[in-house]
Amino acid sequence: MTILLSGVSKTFGDFTAVHPLDLSVPEGSFFALLGASGCGKTTTLRMLAGLEEPSSGRVLLGDDDITGLPPHRRPVNTVFQNYALFPHLDVAENIAFGLRRRRTGRIRAQVDEMLDLVQLGALAHRKPRQLSGGQQQRVALARALVNRPRVLLLDEPLGALDLKLRRRMQLELKRIQTEVGITFVHVTHDQEEAMTMADTVAVMNEGRVEQLGAPWELYEHPRTPFVANFLGTSNLLRGEPVGPGGEEGDDSAGDGALRVRVAGAPAPLRLPRPPAAAGTAADGAGTGGTSAEETAVGEAGTGGTSAEGTAVGEAATGGPLLLGVRPEKIALAPADAAHTVPEGHNALPGRITDAGYLGVSLTYIVETDACRELTVYAQNVERDTRLTPGTRVVAHWSPAHTFGLDAQGHGQDATAGREAP
Repeated sequence: MTILLSGVSKTFGDFTAVHPLDLSVPEGSFFALLGASGCGKTTTLRMLAGLEEPSSGRVLLGDDDITGLPPHRRPVNTVFQNYALFPHLDVAENIAFGLRRRRTGRIRAQVDEMLDLVQLGALAHRKPRQLSGGQQQRVALARALVNRPRVLLLDEPLGALDLKLRRRMQLELKRIQTEVGITFVHVTHDQEEAMTMADTVAVMNEGRVEQLGAPWELYEHPRTPFVANFLGTSNLLRGEPVGPGGEEGDDSAGDGALRVRVAGAPAPLRLPRPPAAAGTAADGAGTGGTSAEETAVGEAGTGGTSAEGTAVGEAATGGPLLLGVRPEKIALAPADAAHTVPEGHNALPGRITDAGYLGVSLTYIVETDACRELTVYAQNVERDTRLTPGTRVVAHWSPAHTFGLDAQGHGQDATAGREAP
């Protein structure tokens, strides 16, 4: 059933952990609350679980108002990072624990079904200490699912696992959610985790939902500098919309793109204008003021205000912009091979200051007038030996891969969302 948060907030004394929040999560979806420590994501999850009482607002599951229900009366189970398995019970007994407390029938059959689901049938009689971290995580998951909750809450359950195991378990969790078909709400600070598993992601920042949408939408079309930097890596370039003779926002080429002057660029960079419908939806997702219907996950793919829509709107009044491009969208050409840059590409001259080998890819840092550290990722396919520190280059990319942000709005600058050095 649909989860609905209506005006839900949480304060602790003078501190507001979660500002009034309206959010809708459709039944059967995999939903992620993503954010840094202290952003309010875990507090939101705890209000769903009944472990924290909202300071205002209502929590609904379908048509049922569960705001005042204690945790044990909610059709919700939670899996924590600390799996809290009973060390004296074996795998099967851990899974059966909740069923025995409820004196449910067909315990053995239900346990066997869960063992098959999490692929631990051969380990049914092992104790938790005899299991790997990933196996313990699957036992905790089976113990939660065997009670047939309508919603499963996951509070950073993969945080204690090493990188390779964590990536394997991401796919495993998604498989299990697809098979059982119930709603999963997953809290994490790991961007890769959220993007791999979730149908929809809500990026939280300082107690508010900064942006909500499908993973690809948030990555390709961030609405704020925080989202652009927190979800992956972005190069953000400050610029002014211009046209011939300084006329702002002029479309001299008739291609519908906005021309933006950026320091050091030999010609104005192009920012594609979005489709008319893309920039007209409610702007409340970042402030908690949007109605639950407007922020419904089912409409997240088309309903959120696009970054381009915001940027182009600001450009119409001459406001400064931040042009964004992801590192993997950029190619490098040595300065003496600038003629090989495809016609119509956005281009910035610069100098490579650092290069790193990561196995599957290479990372270059390019110093330009517009950005002191322009980051570029190149797949390790055909390595260009000319691209070494000190080399003068032209960084170029398709205008279609450029997104725009309001340089003055949101109370954020180009560094918002980046990890502190």
